[in-house]
Amino acid sequence: MTAPTITTRKRLASVASLAVLGGALVAAAWVGGSPGLAAGMAVILALAGVAAFLWSGRNGDIAAIIRLSGDERQQRMDQRAVAITAYVMIYACIAGMVVDLARGGDGWPYAQICAVGGVTYMIALAVLHRRT
Repeated sequence: MTAPTITTRKRLASVASLAVLGGALVAAAWVGGSPGLAAGMAVILALAGVAAFLWSGRNGDIAAIIRLSGDERQQRMDQRAVAITAYVMIYACIAGMVVDLARGGDGWPYAQICAVGGVTYMIALAVLHRRT
């Protein structure tokens, strides 16, 4: 097996995960009665997949992270980016819950997401604590 084959496989693996998750979104929009939205999402996701595949073939930190072959420094950078993203998403979810409650709603969709995030965080801490 040659190195270009491995690199191409890694590049395709990232694109495949985007295609599977994006395909689920497109299918949900279609089944939910929004074929126009589904078509628009399919186009955007296809363009994102092509962009990810092309970018992952380049040299550099982001390309290595996209193709899941980064060194320790790049993996640490990826972990920090994921952590920042998680914080922003948690704050956005809490803000959505506050706004929904202020409008007279029950805050439920947001509360559910916050609960999943909180439980996941506690389980992750417990697992990581046991490993160290």
